[in-house]
Amino acid sequence: MNQPAPVSLHRRRLSNGQDFAYAGLVLFTILLYLRPNELLPIGTFPIVKIITIGTLVAFFIERLGQGGSISVMPKPFKYLLAVAGLALLSIPFGLDPDTSFTAFTDLFLKILLVFLLTINVVSSFRRLRLLMEVTVLSAAVVGLLTLVDYAQGKNLVEGGRATGALGGIFRNPNDLALAMNVLLPIALSLALSRRNPFSRLLYVLSAGVFAMTIVATQSRSGFITIVITSVFFLVQVGRRYPAAWVVAALAAVLFLASGPGRIFSMFDGSDGDVSAAESGTTRWELVKRSVEVAGANPVRWLFGVGLDNFRIVSIKNLVSHNAYLQVFNEIGLPAFILYLLFLASAIGITARMVKRYRRARGYRQVWLMAVAIQAALVAYTVGSFFASVAFQWYVYYPAAFAVCLQQLMARTERLPAQREVKPSVWYLRRVQH
Repeated sequence: MNQPAPVSLHRRRLSNGQDFAYAGLVLFTILLYLRPNELLPIGTFPIVKIITIGTLVAFFIERLGQGGSISVMPKPFKYLLAVAGLALLSIPFGLDPDTSFTAFTDLFLKILLVFLLTINVVSSFRRLRLLMEVTVLSAAVVGLLTLVDYAQGKNLVEGGRATGALGGIFRNPNDLALAMNVLLPIALSLALSRRNPFSRLLYVLSAGVFAMTIVATQSRSGFITIVITSVFFLVQVGRRYPAAWVVAALAAVLFLASGPGRIFSMFDGSDGDVSAAESGTTRWELVKRSVEVAGANPVRWLFGVGLDNFRIVSIKNLVSHNAYLQVFNEIGLPAFILYLLFLASAIGITARMVKRYRRARGYRQVWLMAVAIQAALVAYTVGSFFASVAFQWYVYYPAAFAVCLQQLMARTERLPAQREVKPSVWYLRRVQH
């Protein structure tokens, strides 16, 4: 295996710039999770929209002033742009173009623009780490509020399943469980990478809140996802830190002890919810209906039925409950292929970095970041088999983190070696191999 070149990381200060745009991105991330219109007495005041527009305006003005291209163009972003282009092209071919247009502009366009913003303004390791920390802590607040409501018997559905205390993208128990699963490995990596005991404890507790929230949702897909993701993360980390197996065994015992009856009953429906068999039958019917919708109609194969239009032709007005079928049915087969390429390219970025820095002394924090982001993407890949979340935020933050980390490492490894210059980021100071 080729080892990283023995060059000093951050031998000189990397040019950051875009300070206002980065601050706006951090604020937007906080508001995305904490939903100020529900927490604060501001009614329907569009604070999130104002922050988003202001941040994007600042970014584009500064980029245009600098000259050159508006954005970097890594492979995942190219695939995402292509998916967005096909989504836009599919609108006039949809069953309900008005609904498709609203779905595109209200959510998917925002995702595209925030992804663009992230991969361009996160121009240092400190910025990347801070954005990851903000994302984890904001979600931990949602999880903690959800657990408080759960303990008080509030916001429960379907026989006692917890829903997000702040609603929105966390209102559905399965979606809430998926969000917690995606951020769980990132929280664990932050705990492993921090030197300060208080900071380490903070992220350990955040990881615990995520795990307990998943249990409270009583989500079958959430339980399957946390098991697969935890094993994947443990295998990766355990290669370098064998003690992780002992910690994982203890965590598994605590996880099961937090609600063993609920964990096992969720698979037989003894809590009053539909049984696993009934749920499986419904989902199989949705799979068959997804194929039937396309049928022999080339327009449906090429452009789908339109964003958020599958309910019109579904059984019982249900969504597809599968992100992959969602893309295929709503935008078409070409978009489905590009969506898979987007996921594969993001996972491929992290896989290459995990391999490259696994045994590289001085790059432990980079390796931990790569492992965590890869595990987060694996969690989404598994969990999205059971939820129509292709056009929600869950995967796009970790995918953007992967792109940012790749760009930062490519930039720092090209820096000329200099002596007696202390790196500006503490966790990249050990550079000898």
